Amino acid sequence: MDRRVMIAAHRGTSGANIIQNTIGAYENALLHGADILEMDVIQTVDGDFFIFHNGQEPGLVGTDQDIRTMTTEQVRNLRFFNGMQERVMEPVNSFDDVLEHFKGRNCLINVDRSWFYWRDVIRAINRHGMKDQIILKSHAAEEELEILAEEGPDIMYLPILRDPAVLDRVRRYKVNLYGAEVIFETEDHVFCSGEFIEGMHRDQKKLWVNAITLDDTTKLTAGHDDNSAILQDMDQAWGWLVDKGYDIIQTDWPLLLKTYINGR
Repeated sequence: MDRRVMIAAHRGTSGANIIQNTIGAYENALLHGADILEMDVIQTVDGDFFIFHNGQEPGLVGTDQDIRTMTTEQVRNLRFFNGMQERVMEPVNSFDDVLEHFKGRNCLINVDRSWFYWRDVIRAINRHGMKDQIILKSHAAEEELEILAEEGPDIMYLPILRDPAVLDRVRRYKVNLYGAEVIFETEDHVFCSGEFIEGMHRDQKKLWVNAITLDDTTKLTAGHDDNSAILQDMDQAWGWLVDKGYDIIQTDWPLLLKTYINGR
């Protein structure tokens, strides 16, 4: 709880020949000042785990097939297109390889979009001996919370919230509630109130917000996002989130955000 603001790098930091959700992107993110590496996990039909955000197959690996319906051999044979849309030899990274690469490093790892396979994912995390370095997130369904309480009660957990009432459900389970990821489309949402933010801090809980800009319409932080920071006003975008008291800001531009925070 000592650090004022932590920076989470969305899928690492990619561009040019460094490709999202790869070891290269995560190393790049750490060089850019990130504290947390956010990564997406998929499982093949053979039960093996890889780092990839399903739905991105056409642009990243040149296929319309959902990667989750592929065999392990098929996934291992995939090769990425880089930021210049050139086919390169970079493969889809395995979950085991990524965990071992960053084990013991000065960073936390957010394993995202993994709740579909939590029982096996948590066992993999425990097998690598990394429960103190991992943050899990989910939408806090009852089944997810039951698996977490059974398989990984010590792993840091952030429910993804649009409604604060979900916290009451989470607190019924013996899980390591690290805080919450909050999503809000307007500034008058309860998640923006001093009462809510100060209450979470009194309970020693972190608040994660997403400054990432996914598209032209989706608002995860009422428009206080990366695009508005870069193209309009950093004070009204990232500065607004910092001044509110949010503890973790996820971004696609960790160095810019870190430089901005340090310069305040």
